[in-house]
Amino acid sequence: MENISVVQEREAIDQRHEQHAGFRWAALAACCLTVISFQVSAMSCSPLLGEIARNLNVGLSQAVNVMTVFMLFAALSYFPAGYFSQRLSPSALLIISATFSAVGTASLLVLGHSYGTVLLARALQGCAVGFTMAGMAPLVMQWFPPEQRGLALGIGGACIPVATAIGVMVSPALFHALGNWQQAVAYMSVIGWFTLVFCIVVHRMAKSRAQQKSARDEAHDGSSAFKAALSHPYTWLGVAAAFAVNWIMQSAFSLSPSYFAEPKPVGLAMGPMGAGQMMGIVQLGAIVGPIVGGLLLDKVFRGRACIVMGLAFFLALSYCGLQSQVVCGSHSAFLAVLLLFGAGIGMLFPMIQSRIAELYERQLVGPMNGMWLGIGAFGGAAGLLVNSIAIKQTGGYMLSINIISAAAALGLLLSGLLARGGKRV
Repeated sequence: MENISVVQEREAIDQRHEQHAGFRWAALAACCLTVISFQVSAMSCSPLLGEIARNLNVGLSQAVNVMTVFMLFAALSYFPAGYFSQRLSPSALLIISATFSAVGTASLLVLGHSYGTVLLARALQGCAVGFTMAGMAPLVMQWFPPEQRGLALGIGGACIPVATAIGVMVSPALFHALGNWQQAVAYMSVIGWFTLVFCIVVHRMAKSRAQQKSARDEAHDGSSAFKAALSHPYTWLGVAAAFAVNWIMQSAFSLSPSYFAEPKPVGLAMGPMGAGQMMGIVQLGAIVGPIVGGLLLDKVFRGRACIVMGLAFFLALSYCGLQSQVVCGSHSAFLAVLLLFGAGIGMLFPMIQSRIAELYERQLVGPMNGMWLGIGAFGGAAGLLVNSIAIKQTGGYMLSINIISAAAALGLLLSGLLARGGKRV
């Protein structure tokens, strides 16, 4: 009788997916817009740090905290977002994210004139991150059939490098036009306000289409299911994998430009302009990678996320080639390594979210997203600290490249271990 009930429930879900085939893309668009909104607000200050330091009469090292505070509150936001994901719909989480992003960015018109209040505004902006990321996988599970979920998560992941490029290109242009960094950044809140309105519309549409919870869902609700998930070894393997992803991404994205720009023998002597162009190649890979990874997940590996996750870590391991004279001496080989590394990094977050959706019951996906990605986010800070010490001690980047590559190798091992957990938690 239980098997008949499960089959009937699956048939009802399939029918519902077909019924709302058009709406699912509107829901995904809302999710993509919130990703773009928080990432644009994150990166819009990056090219203006020198101007911010001069305007606020602080040192450049203090101005860098404008980025650090955003990252800190982005990491912390995963935990309340995971909590609320059990109590609110995914579309409601997107509204919260868009509100933090729009209000935090626009508030710089008022709060942007003293160092302390600027950090407050950046904290508000950072809080947007966790609510989007905790809501993304549940939203995709709610509205997309299994054979399209990898692509949907991949599209969401591809929005991060796209928004990064928008943030670092548009804010300097606005600054030169307006002559005021506060206005230049605050005007970019237009993206957040538009996103907020769009998310409200999608939320209202989602409420009329939302399904009632099944008896099986009700049976798994509550803190007992979450506690059971905490005791499961695959939960902590997943947290370690997310930690490795952030370690690799933040370290490589932060240190590679200086490695490319610095004169020999310390770096590759490309200068700031050349370093920026090479990082653009990495970003291109990070845009294409999630979409290709999603298609592989859906069409080739039939939802087995750990296989594609392992491939992504393997591609990220290509970063070790940047210390090779053979690679660095060949323009085509160098560009190939950058593209492969960028594609690997771009695939990782969607594949981690796909594995969470594959491993846990639906009502635990949001909380586990918050936990895996929230704890994992601190891997970025840890990686930057360890690699900065390595560069200081050795006077070069070779040890740092090896440390980042070792993190990718560890992630490859963890993805293999995670693949062994086939049953839902």
